[in-house]
Amino acid sequence: MDLNFEKGRPDNPRGHAFLVFTDSASPGDMWATYLVVLPISIDLAKYVPPFLMGQLGDADHDLSAFAFPPFPEKIESYDQLTELAAERKDDVIMAGAIDPSDVVSAMTSVSAALQQYADTCASLDPDDEDVDLALEAPDEPEGLGINEVMYSLMNDGDKLSELTKLVGRLRYAMEGGEEVMVRETESDILTLSRLLPENHQIPRLLEVAKAGGNANAELAHLYLQRCFLILREEYANLSELDSRIRTIESRREQA
Repeated sequence: MDLNFEKGRPDNPRGHAFLVFTDSASPGDMWATYLVVLPISIDLAKYVPPFLMGQLGDADHDLSAFAFPPFPEKIESYDQLTELAAERKDDVIMAGAIDPSDVVSAMTSVSAALQQYADTCASLDPDDEDVDLALEAPDEPEGLGINEVMYSLMNDGDKLSELTKLVGRLRYAMEGGEEVMVRETESDILTLSRLLPENHQIPRLLEVAKAGGNANAELAHLYLQRCFLILREEYANLSELDSRIRTIESRREQA
């Protein structure tokens, strides 16, 4: 398998990369997963209870490199992916074509590419001048989190489904006084907001969801509905919904 580095260098891989495939049946469509090669070797057997060891069989226990998700996800925009990779300092690798309907073959292609990428990382010479320069470079802003990587691979419908779950989790955490969960969930919602159009008004949705109370709960629900109407381009229904939102918000201000 040929790994073509669209971003990054094969002689100095970063150890984390977007792996991209084209669709053999529809070349305009692209599918991607994320590769990670850890700098420390991890033996899975050390972390599995003895009574479960037999179920591992003779499989390779080394988890020093992995692909997630193991089956590539369809991406909406290759340009968006490369922009994200540039911000994160990720490699971007094109690995040929797959047939998404053939799950076994696609996962085999991912596994082969992962092994090849891991071998490339392992072949780095620590005395190489370019590697030394990379290690000695000034600190750069912290990269994006794994959740942002995963969200960026979702289509807008999946992002909104994830947003719905997060809003429910936020309200549950607030009702239970789970401050850590509240902060984490709020961060995830803001991450999603950066990956969705501004007209979805996700920050406003977050504001009312955090405010508590029945009126705000209703508003949060309406703002979620609004996101799905925009996605489906149901503008007639959207106008009616916006009117309902304005009415409720006006009542809140007068209360």
